[in-house]
Amino acid sequence: MVGCNEHPDPRWARPARNKVVESEVDEWATADGQRVAVFSQEPDGAGEKPVVVLCHGLGGSHRGYAGLGHHLASYGYAVLHPQFRDAFELAGPELGLSGVDERTWAADPVARQRMHALLFDPEHWLSRVDRVHAVLNALPAKWNLKPDHVLLAGHSFGAYTAQLLLGTRLSGYGTFTHPAVAGGILLSPQGSGDRGLTPNSWREVELPLLVVTGTRDVGARGEGVEWRREPYDRARSRFKHLAVVHDGDHQLGAIPGHDTENSPTAAAISAVATAFVKRVHGDRAAGEWLASAPFPAIFDHTHQEEAACPTS
Repeated sequence: MVGCNEHPDPRWARPARNKVVESEVDEWATADGQRVAVFSQEPDGAGEKPVVVLCHGLGGSHRGYAGLGHHLASYGYAVLHPQFRDAFELAGPELGLSGVDERTWAADPVARQRMHALLFDPEHWLSRVDRVHAVLNALPAKWNLKPDHVLLAGHSFGAYTAQLLLGTRLSGYGTFTHPAVAGGILLSPQGSGDRGLTPNSWREVELPLLVVTGTRDVGARGEGVEWRREPYDRARSRFKHLAVVHDGDHQLGAIPGHDTENSPTAAAISAVATAFVKRVHGDRAAGEWLASAPFPAIFDHTHQEEAACPTS
């Protein structure tokens, strides 16, 4: 397999030189009367930093996805990881789960059943949206963070959350968008027929969009890659990119991990995500790099970019 630094143009494959500072704020904001903790990875230094909000998956941790967050932060972005109520650290004790943890609950039949009840609970979908809105609404009070042109990213249940804030509509609901959001990164997103999503759900999605899935990224009901790529295929975004990992499963090279050391697949995803964010913020060279279909040993790519990126 080709390593990340073997691509003929490795500008986005390697972390930049910015020192990354990690911190945690126990009460970044409140939602439904509850504290919203945020783990942040930010480049060291003064000045306003553009923001990426990164949403964890079901039963995950806001301290996860550290490799992706570290890579983006090294390029000058403040990456904010909100904690959701289904984080195992919070949900496990509430559901009476013992003997399992964030990494092992999915293999336990009882834990899996109880956690998946949260996954399909509409009240719980909305609590995630409320938490992201609360994080975004708090940005104007943060002197070192830019309150607009925020990129929203998420994996699995986090991708579902991100989809809603990008303008994806659910049957029977209104819109969940936020004016600060400028584009989205969807890692293993959901397609129609799941949690209120229909074939028409993406008709109003026009913001820039990056979708990443894998050829073995199977949905909860056995759905395949064609289902996972629906947000890309159906969104009306003028700038969108699809990267499908060869033989990639739902973990996408262990991308939810807490370690900043990436596997080759996760590192390639970090590079593609960084180039996407840079392009949304006006860097045409980053868009050209994406269009060149980097890491061919890892991904199949589909790229669409009309005239000009909306925020350039």
